[in-house]
Amino acid sequence: MKCWIVPSLKRDSQKKKPQKKPQKKQRSCVAGGYWLNVIGYSVVTLAAIAFPHTIFAKDLQSADSAINQKVDVGILATRGNLEALNRWQPTMDWLERKIPRTEFVLHPYTLEQMTDAVKTQTVDFVITNPGQSVRLGRQYPLSWLATLRSQQQGGTTLAIGSALVVRNDSPYFTLTDLDNQPVAAVSDSAFGGYLTLRRNMQQLSLDPNRFFSTVDFIGFPLDAILYKLRDKHVEAAVLPVCQLETMGKEGLIDFSQYRVLDNQAPVGFGCQVSTALYPNWSFAKTGKASETLAKKIARALLDLPERDPAAIAANSLGWSAPISQLKIDKLYQDLDLHPLQKPWWQEALTWLKSNQQWGWTFLLFVVVLNLYHFLLEYRFSRNQRLLIATQNRLKEKNAMLEHAQRVAIVGELGGSIAHEINQPLSAIRNYSQGGLVRINKGSSADDLKVVLEKIQQQVIRADDIVQRLRSLIKKRPINKQYSNVQALITDAVMLLDHDLIKHQITLSMTESGQAVPVYLDPIGFQQLLLNLVKNAMDACVLNDQKQSLQKQHTQEKYQIVIDTEYLPVEKQMKLVVTDNGIGLEADAALLQSAFFTTKEEGLGLGLAICRDVVEDHHGTLAMTANNPHGCRIEVRLPYIANTEN
Repeated sequence: MKCWIVPSLKRDSQKKKPQKKPQKKQRSCVAGGYWLNVIGYSVVTLAAIAFPHTIFAKDLQSADSAINQKVDVGILATRGNLEALNRWQPTMDWLERKIPRTEFVLHPYTLEQMTDAVKTQTVDFVITNPGQSVRLGRQYPLSWLATLRSQQQGGTTLAIGSALVVRNDSPYFTLTDLDNQPVAAVSDSAFGGYLTLRRNMQQLSLDPNRFFSTVDFIGFPLDAILYKLRDKHVEAAVLPVCQLETMGKEGLIDFSQYRVLDNQAPVGFGCQVSTALYPNWSFAKTGKASETLAKKIARALLDLPERDPAAIAANSLGWSAPISQLKIDKLYQDLDLHPLQKPWWQEALTWLKSNQQWGWTFLLFVVVLNLYHFLLEYRFSRNQRLLIATQNRLKEKNAMLEHAQRVAIVGELGGSIAHEINQPLSAIRNYSQGGLVRINKGSSADDLKVVLEKIQQQVIRADDIVQRLRSLIKKRPINKQYSNVQALITDAVMLLDHDLIKHQITLSMTESGQAVPVYLDPIGFQQLLLNLVKNAMDACVLNDQKQSLQKQHTQEKYQIVIDTEYLPVEKQMKLVVTDNGIGLEADAALLQSAFFTTKEEGLGLGLAICRDVVEDHHGTLAMTANNPHGCRIEVRLPYIANTEN
């Protein structure tokens, strides 16, 4: 049958005769007394919370006449109010015996309630963990009177830390195994219940905000955290040091069902701990209490024997002089939680106030830097406008240069053009003479109709030649459109027929692939082709002259091949002009530069303009030598406009 414990809260009526032995808890294992114990436990708990001064008064009527002052003491109730009262009431009894005519009244608080009590000065003294005592002491008037000595290691004052607890059958053996697992803790501001482990994770370069999948902060009492782990709601629990062992001794849990990860407890320390140890609980004075009373309390606490019931109830070996809290301050600073730490902008303002000369220097530097920036922006804007104007002028000059080169081509092709125009004119003359003969013979109008139709055909032919020349010479803006490449090549080659025949050069054209319209400037493309074919013709003539001078003339026939290939995968049109002339007499890049020529009367503009035309169409131009002599020029142009590609 399960036993229920009812603590005895009755105080000794003889104040001058302190008890030698601590009062034992009465156990009731009788079935008939079960409900009586439960009711008594509940009544005592509610009464202790609501009327602590009533429960713990020895004799209300006699106390009112004997007590001169009442002292309010706030205590941190980590395991609930009743447990806190049972733990600390014997200490209050000890103080009342040492300080006559004084009544000490306990007030159990949570972390938040304790902060409010110190802030509003509603308590005279506080007993709390080191983390909260440091945070409160850095914000409100708080003076440490004593530090609690642990029962471990013969009374050490370093006894606060975190134990990372898992179930014994879990697959986790180190902290890093808990990656992306849910854990439970008391509060994000609990010192031994969370912050010490968070500092340990920071030292291991683990981000506690992201390392665990969730951290469930469930508040006091601490027992509930372990029950949550037991019921498999979480995979680990963060507990203050010795909490696991205490609950095991009290029979609340089966200690063998749990493990503590990364145990680093010092030798002789009876509890497992996953972090470094920090100073124990503190007894501190608020701004409400007097210095005289604080001295008396400090002496009384230091006089408390190790085996006194008050020390045993507090799970301690008494009290020692307050120890340094520097270790706790550093922990809060490392976690950016120290109450005296300011945001970076406040720190910057403070520094500027104490170093105004540097502040003004920095401000002046920023002003000068901005002025310099505005100056650069102005100069950049001005230079950009000048650059745009220069580019526009260059485009205009380039257009004029291309026009001049086209006129020069027409001049070079004067003989061929005259021959082309002379043919339809001679035909017109012959047809008109024949018509006159027929008129003199008295032929009918029907006979003259045939002659006039043939004259009209030759006029149209002559007009086409003239229009072709006008379009080539005429100044005009670049006008790109989808064009039939083969038709443009045929029209351009017709202007060269006379010179090809004159120099006995054979020109052939081939086509491969599915022909498609190509987005280009028709006049610019014809100028490109005329330059390439004219250069090929000149190369053939120069090679023939060279062989004549060296008396090595062969019967080789000179020929020029224009090959057009459509590449559907690359979406390009490839134009290749091949000849068996003299070949390349200089580097290909040098030949494409402006005003460089190997001809005696050349201007050095032909290939430079060809390069510009190809680049304007977002294409490529490549020149290679043929074996044993000759040249191969390859031009690639995209099918479609650059914005569509």
